[in-house]
Amino acid sequence: DPLLTKGASDVVFDSLSYSAGPLPEQLLADNSLLPDTTPVWICYGEKDPWTPPSRVKNLINLKKVEKVIPLAGAGHCPHDEVPELISPLLQQFLDRVSSLSEVDKSVLSTDKVTNTV
Repeated sequence: DPLLTKGASDVVFDSLSYSAGPLPEQLLADNSLLPDTTPVWICYGEKDPWTPPSRVKNLINLKKVEKVIPLAGAGHCPHDEVPELISPLLQQFLDRVSSLSEVDKSVLSTDKVTNTV
C-alpha cells in the first residue's frame, strides 16, 4: 500500500495543506501589480465545482474589474470546454484594450505577470 511507505504521510499532508498563493481578490486589489486603470474581465464556468459563483460575482466590486461573465455549460476550464464562447470574448477584450489611450497602454507593459482568475 503506497500510503504506508515511508514519507507518504508527509506527501498527503503537503497535498492537503497546499497554499495556492494569494487569492484573486488580493491580487486585483494590489495596485503595484495592476493599476486601477488596467481593465480586467473575468470569465467563469457556471458549473465550476471548485470556485464558488458568489465569490466570482463579487469581484465586480473591485474598481478595475469591468465585467464578470458567467459561462453557461462550462466548468473549471472554460477555455477548453467552451472555446466558442471564450474566443469572441477574448477578441472583444483585445478590442477594448486596443482602444486605450497611449498613457493607459503604458500601464499594461509591465514586467509583473500573474496567473489570475
